[in-house]
This record gives sequence, structure tokens and C-alpha cells, in this order.
Amino acid sequence: MEIVLVVGGAFLNVLFDRLAPRVEQLKMFQKNKHYDGLSEKLGNVLLGLQIVLSDAENKQASDPRMGQWLNKLQSAVDSAENLMEEVSYEALRLEVEGHHQNLAETSNQQVFRFLSEYRGWPLRDDFFRNIKEKLEGNIKTLEELENQIGCLGLQKHVDSGTRETRPPSTSVVEPDVFGRQNEMERLIDHLTSKEASEKNLAVVPIVGMGGVGKTTLAQAAYNDEKVQSYFKLKAWICVSETYDAFRISKGLLQAFNSFDLKDDDNLDQLKSN
Repeated sequence: MEIVLVVGGAFLNVLFDRLAPRVEQLKMFQKNKHYDGLSEKLGNVLLGLQIVLSDAENKQASDPRMGQWLNKLQSAVDSAENLMEEVSYEALRLEVEGHHQNLAETSNQQVFRFLSEYRGWPLRDDFFRNIKEKLEGNIKTLEELENQIGCLGLQKHVDSGTRETRPPSTSVVEPDVFGRQNEMERLIDHLTSKEASEKNLAVVPIVGMGGVGKTTLAQAAYNDEKVQSYFKLKAWICVSETYDAFRISKGLLQAFNSFDLKDDDNLDQLKSN
């Protein structure tokens, strides 16, 4: 029996979408003589990286460098978001102290509006210098990753109007899973059960919000020794919302080493393999 793990979720895309509007918070530093256009620099480098994410995620299965690059990118974006959290907290602290407001009564919408319109309460110089130093290091890391785009052969994907969800990661790694041992055991038992073996194809959906660990759970199950020894043929493939039967079929055949990359892109040829 063959098995294919298909997982939904694009954690990096969620991070980018969450971080992009918050870069505007840095404009509260504009009056500082050492501002140096921080928000513009961070915004530009994030844009340059985001437009190649789709291509990088699609190429992970065939090029291990992509997985390493994406892992570094996720770490850098996480760091940038943490810095934005520090800025948010400090600005709100000053506002609350200045007006004796009850922070518990401040809604998320009010918080975001305040940060986007923040003008009056000056951030401490030591706080600014600390954030600036960290942010410059973060921007440098992101720029280094952006400079590797050409060497990796990544192609830009520009949104043509309708939002296209980026395909989930296809990286097959050896993750450490915490708090999901029971779920993983049930998943592995189901995949290797007699009931599943009697069917031509078993599909096990993994459903949840972005970032809760769907991909990590599937990766852990895929790499489990019991699963590895149970199935003779194994492949990792991702199916995005933009369904492409040819790409999926070709990816599976390539994973099974039964298809020549030099062959023409012909669906009938794929069916004959």
C-alpha cells in the first residue's frame, strides 16, 4: 500500500500577513535623529522576500536548501514580530501611565489605532537605541536571506488580483512534538491499521487554524519508524488551493523515482508511467 500525506497550513504566510501592517508602528521613531528609515527598510525587505515564498515552498521537496532557507526566514520574521511586540507594549505603557487609563478596557482595535496614530508620548532614548540595534541586526539577516534568492533560483510570484493562498510547507524534517503524543499515536495506528490496508487509498484530514501544528504533526507521523518500515512507497506532496493535477502527479512520480525531469510536460505521459 502507498501513502501520501497532504497537509494544509502556511505558517510563514500568516506571519508575514500579521507583521506587515505592524511595521508602520516604527514611524513613531521618525522624530528621532537616529531613525534612519527603519520602517521603510524593514517593509521593503519583507516585500522582497514574501513574493518568492510560494516558489520556495513548492521547491522544498526536490531541493533541501529551500527548507533550510525557509527555516532561517521564519526565525528572522519571528524575531521581527517580537520586536514589534516590544514597541507596542512600550507605547501602550506610556499612554496608560500618561492618561491613567485602564488597560483592561482597551480593545485590540483601539490599541492598533493608537499605535498607527501615535505622536505624543516620547519613547525613552535607551529603549529606542536597544530596539534600533536589534532591528538593524534583524534587517541585516533578512537582507542576507533576500540576497540568496538569486542563487537559489527562486521566482517572484506577484498577486494578480485574487488572493492565492500559498501552498503549505513540504519540508520533511525530524520535529520534536510536545503535547501531541496521543494524537500522533492515534494517527500512526490508523495509518498502519488493517482497515486502512484493505483500502486502495486512505485519507486522514488534519484540520485546524494556521500555526497550531498541523504540518509538524504530519511530519512527525511521516518520519516515525513504524510508518517508515510499514510502507514500501512513501512521498511528501503539498496540494494548494490552486489545484494542479499535473504538478501533483509529476511530484509524486519524481518522489518514486519513476519520472525523468527532462521529459516533456505531458499529462498522458504521466499516466503511462
